[in-house]
Amino acid sequence: MMMQGESILLLSFFQLLLLFSCLRLNNNAEASTSSINVWPKPRNLTWSPPYQTTLLSSSFTIITTTIHHNKHLSAAICHYHSLLKSEHHHPLVPLGVSISKDLPPLQNLSITVVDPHAGLVNGVNESYTLSILPSHATLTAKTVWGAMRGLETFSQLAWGNPTQITVGVQVWDFPLFVHRGLMVDTARNYYPVKDLLRTVEAMSMNKLNVLHLHLTDAESFPLVLPSEPRLAEKGAYAPHMVYTPQDVKTLVEFGLDHGVRVIPEIDTPG
Repeated sequence: MMMQGESILLLSFFQLLLLFSCLRLNNNAEASTSSINVWPKPRNLTWSPPYQTTLLSSSFTIITTTIHHNKHLSAAICHYHSLLKSEHHHPLVPLGVSISKDLPPLQNLSITVVDPHAGLVNGVNESYTLSILPSHATLTAKTVWGAMRGLETFSQLAWGNPTQITVGVQVWDFPLFVHRGLMVDTARNYYPVKDLLRTVEAMSMNKLNVLHLHLTDAESFPLVLPSEPRLAEKGAYAPHMVYTPQDVKTLVEFGLDHGVRVIPEIDTPG
């Protein structure tokens, strides 16, 4: 049984905790006009006074400064351009700032990639610098994969309907860990392809970069191998619970379009 002194001490602790929470909420309300929540938190993000926002132009475009011939960057640009036009989310902590009437709408985001041919391998450079000024916005990255992280940050700095964007923002960022991933055990738990694609999208939003698919094991063999189709016929949980070679190719390509390296694993013996 709890003694009276312990009860008083515990009550005092909760009172202090409540007071601390109230102070935090008050500080957040006061700082809401000068702080922006970007996830994951960038290494360095500054928003200069007078803390303005402007509208995204109805003809807003994302452009690149050089011809790159990288289909994954092109896919990412199309994805984020569509997202910026269609998604009208609101920040978790409302910003006490209104759209400036003195600034013209932002017309474009210009992307520069130093090495557009670098593959999404372990330890690849994913750093980027993002600058959003009243007249223009620029994103500079060493690789395509860093550019994708910068595009995600840019999309988080736009919100509302009509869509507005912060002005006077400078971001410099790179990941703390080179491997940031998930493992999905499809041998013990079958997941439809659409759910795996949705997982890749969620990973991209959180700037994760590796999806490890544990495709086969002793429990089931859902991978269809054209050279030995009986493995899936007899080893899958059900005839419809299989992954075709085209399914795997779709997952790998979709992953690269979102900056996620999909690694299929075939356990042997399994």
